[in-house]
Amino acid sequence: MQQFGLGWLVVQLAIKDGVPHLAPFYLGLVGLSRAVPGLAFGLFGGAVADRADRRRLLLVTQTSAAIVAAILAALTISEHINIVEIVLLSAMNSIIFSFDAPSRQAMVPRLVSDRELMSAIGLNSAAFNGATLVGPLLGGVLIIPFGVGGLMLLNAVSYLAIVVALFLMRPQPVDASVRRPLLESIREGLSFIRGDPVLRWVVVLSVATALFTRPYIQLLPAEAQFLGVGALELSLLLAASGGGALVGALITASLGAWRRRGALLVGAALAHGVLLMFFGAQHSVVGAMVFVGLTSLAVMVYLGMANTLMQTRTPDAIRGRVMSVNTMVFMGFMPLGQMLLGSVGTFAGINNAFLAGGVVVTLLAGYAALRVTALREAMAATRPHAVARGASS
Repeated sequence: MQQFGLGWLVVQLAIKDGVPHLAPFYLGLVGLSRAVPGLAFGLFGGAVADRADRRRLLLVTQTSAAIVAAILAALTISEHINIVEIVLLSAMNSIIFSFDAPSRQAMVPRLVSDRELMSAIGLNSAAFNGATLVGPLLGGVLIIPFGVGGLMLLNAVSYLAIVVALFLMRPQPVDASVRRPLLESIREGLSFIRGDPVLRWVVVLSVATALFTRPYIQLLPAEAQFLGVGALELSLLLAASGGGALVGALITASLGAWRRRGALLVGAALAHGVLLMFFGAQHSVVGAMVFVGLTSLAVMVYLGMANTLMQTRTPDAIRGRVMSVNTMVFMGFMPLGQMLLGSVGTFAGINNAFLAGGVVVTLLAGYAALRVTALREAMAATRPHAVARGASS
C-alpha cells in the first residue's frame, strides 16, 4: 500500500516539477534508493536472524518501520515533501526490511508441525508476497476518498496491529551453535545455496524476474500515463492485478502436501514472462486489466513455489541466511529492475520496456524448462532439509 502511494506521489511530483515525461525515471530513482541498501544489508539481515531471537528482532524492525511510515505521512499531509525526502525515507525502509524479512520467513517452520509445514509456508508466502500485489489494490481503493496523505497515515497506523501480535508471541529460541564471525556465517549460507543446484537455479530465476518483469507493479502509474488515463483507471488496473494475485495465492496455499514444486515454478516463470509481453502490447484499459491480472496470478504462483523450495530444502540453523538471499533479490535487484525498466520506459515507452523484460524472462525460463532437470523435477521436502542434494545441472 505504501509503495503504491509513493508511486502515485512521485508521478504527481514529476508533473508538479514540470517534467511529466520523467515520471518513469523518478519512479526508477526511488527504486534505486531501495536497491542500494537492500544489496548492502540483505545478507547481514539473514546472518543476524540466525543468531538472534527472531521475535525480538521483528519487534525492533516493525517499530522502526512504523516510525518511518509516520514521518512519511506527516510530510505528505503537510505538502512539504519532495523527491529527495522520498528517496531518503525509501532507503531507510530498505535497511529495516533487510533485517525484517529473513526473520519473518525463517520463523514459520518453528511454529508448525512437520505435517502442517508446506501449507504453512504456502500461507506465509501468500501473505508475504501477496502484500506487494494486493497492497496496491487496497491503496488504489483508499487513495480516492482519503488522498495520498490519508493513505500514508493509514499505512503508519496499520503497523500497530503487527507490533501487538508480536508482543503476544512466545520468544523464539536462539541456536547457540551460530557463533562464528558474521562474514563467515554469510559465506556459509551462500555456499549452501551454491552446492544445491535447485536452490542455485531458484536464485538465478528470481534475480532475472526481479530485474526484468516483477517491477511492473511499481510502474503501473507510468502505464496509466501511457494509456492516457487517471486515478480511477489506475485503480482498475490495480484491482485486476490484486484479483489475479489473490487467485494465485489461493492456488499456492491450497497445494498442501503436493511436492512437485519445481515443475510448477518453471511453468509459472515461463507463463508470467509471456503474459507480461501481452500486457506490454495492450493499448486499452480493458486489455491491460486482463493481462495484468493473469501476470499477477503467475507471479504469485512462482513466488510461492520459490519460497517453498528454499524453506524446505534448508536446515533451521542457516534458514535466515538462505532466506536473506530472497530478501536481497526483493529489496536489491527488484528496485534495480524498476530503475532499469523505468529508464527504458522513459526513452522507448513503458510498453516496450514490459515487452523487452518479458522476452528475457521467457527465454531464461524456457532454457530452465528444457535443460535444467534438477529444477524441473525438484520436490519440496515434507520437513525442513529432508531432501537429497543432487548433482549440479
